Amino acid sequence: MEKILISFLLLVSVLTVRAQETYEVQVYSSPTTPKNSTIFELHSNLSPNGPSNETNFSHPLHETLEITTGITDNFEIGFYLFDRVNDGKYNYMGSHIRPRFTVPTSWNWYFGTSISLESGFVKDPLTNEFDTDFEFRPIFDKTIGKNYFSLNPTIDGSFKTHETTFSPNVKYSYNVNPKYSLGLEYYGSTGNPLKWDNYNLQSHLFYLVTDLYLDPKYEFQFGVGHGTTESSDQWNVKLIVGNRVSWKK
Repeated sequence: MEKILISFLLLVSVLTVRAQETYEVQVYSSPTTPKNSTIFELHSNLSPNGPSNETNFSHPLHETLEITTGITDNFEIGFYLFDRVNDGKYNYMGSHIRPRFTVPTSWNWYFGTSISLESGFVKDPLTNEFDTDFEFRPIFDKTIGKNYFSLNPTIDGSFKTHETTFSPNVKYSYNVNPKYSLGLEYYGSTGNPLKWDNYNLQSHLFYLVTDLYLDPKYEFQFGVGHGTTESSDQWNVKLIVGNRVSWKK
């Protein structure tokens, strides 16, 4: 167990986002939503303390509705609605669509593997202008006994400004019992994949998270994160709740 934890921390240390508002804070696992079913998820996150290099941070509440439907045994389509609540005012901030394919288990790969392609538009809260953006997310994960690992070496960017960012996500969790796991998550953004930003312009957040598996129809995750650079949210709290619905006759 100690060797696994040390390996995870070393992996995170070598995977070092410009300051940006976060709508969905999640490390993906490789399996897709089962065919003939849909999961409705609400992602909520709030930063009690924002980036230390921002003097006018307003502590907005971000709410993201994610609806994902399994089309085949190895293919799903997700749809997102991004919302922002600030100073008592609600704002619609954009939408994304996300097809995802996972490698069939019959291929017997050592790692669970899937590819997610996401695109849409998001509104800048300062200018109220929309930007079309994209995300390319490979997903690799593995369960060894009670230990679970996931790596998402994500590339995202803007079609409008032509900027591209390397945004790695990593998760380790330990299955305490069949209904409860405790884990660590890392979210980073380093700037251009080939020319990283100055360290304090990068974003690095580490979360302590817990997942509950009380019923196969539902999901629940709660996490508290801390940033390690001036451009990171110094503290962030996230909550994910979901409900799975089967529409197969």
